[in-house]
Amino acid sequence: MKQISVKGLADFIEASPVRQRTIVRQFKYPKEDEARAKIVYYREARDTIEAYHRGRHAVPWLEEQAGRLDMIAAGLIGRSKTRLQHNTRGIRAYGRHFSSHAYRPIDDLKLHLTYSDVRVTVNPDLRVREASDEFVLKLEFGVDEPSETEIKVISQLMYEAVSAARLQLKSGNILYLDVPRGRGASRSTGRSSHASKHRSGMPNDFGDMGSYLNLAGCGVCRM
Repeated sequence: MKQISVKGLADFIEASPVRQRTIVRQFKYPKEDEARAKIVYYREARDTIEAYHRGRHAVPWLEEQAGRLDMIAAGLIGRSKTRLQHNTRGIRAYGRHFSSHAYRPIDDLKLHLTYSDVRVTVNPDLRVREASDEFVLKLEFGVDEPSETEIKVISQLMYEAVSAARLQLKSGNILYLDVPRGRGASRSTGRSSHASKHRSGMPNDFGDMGSYLNLAGCGVCRM
């Protein structure tokens, strides 16, 4: 069974043919250290945000945690220093844009979708309740603004994975949060507030991915 993350699939759809081949190789023959580095890059930001809501802290607590990471980063060099600086940036951005939400974290979700021999991993960052509603959240911390295609692909496949798990959530409760820019999107709204009506598709084999995505029947690549 070949495996690709939902973020990797979104990157693939937007990539040039050369870059598409590179992405396929990375997911067919992953280097363990590189794969883990991608997974944990924003670990401190995600963990801090979850702890903020779980502990029902006041907003200044987020700045305190960012300051603590700043002090640790000051003693580091190179990529380790840069990674922590990006995490503190993410924590502060969340404090500015989303800290007013009274989210209460509940059990984590580890989801996937399977298309022939390709498994797409869909792991939301937070599963929460606010008042009587349940939400599933994807937190994006990147410096570069995500494209409309990336947002739509990830939102759509999160919705499909949640539906496959029989969680009975409305599409508007499955949210992609662009944390640095303070924007939220769902499958039902999109960033531009236009409804997106697409069905997803995946190639039957990684070797056929490039040609498959050009077929008229491919759903997510036509968003």
